[in-house]
Amino acid sequence: MELSMHTDEQKKFDIRNIDRGIKSGIITQKDYESYLSKLPDASDKVFNPEEPLEDSRSGARKEGESSPKKKEIKRKIKGKGK
Repeated sequence: MELSMHTDEQKKFDIRNIDRGIKSGIITQKDYESYLSKLPDASDKVFNPEEPLEDSRSGARKEGESSPKKKEIKRKIKGKGK
């Protein structure tokens, strides 16, 4: 009895199916590389921890710059010890 793999075109190049698809001969390495080359460039969506984050409420903040609310809390905390 030969088992065949269901080949849904939408899932043919799903990362979970690539190795199995290549081993079973459903797709070739060349088909997979061609598929990858046609994918859109999404490098602008990659998170870079070295870039400062933009605060959606008040715009971008520089590194080390805290919000007015944080400064107010720090003042309250310092004042309690005296």
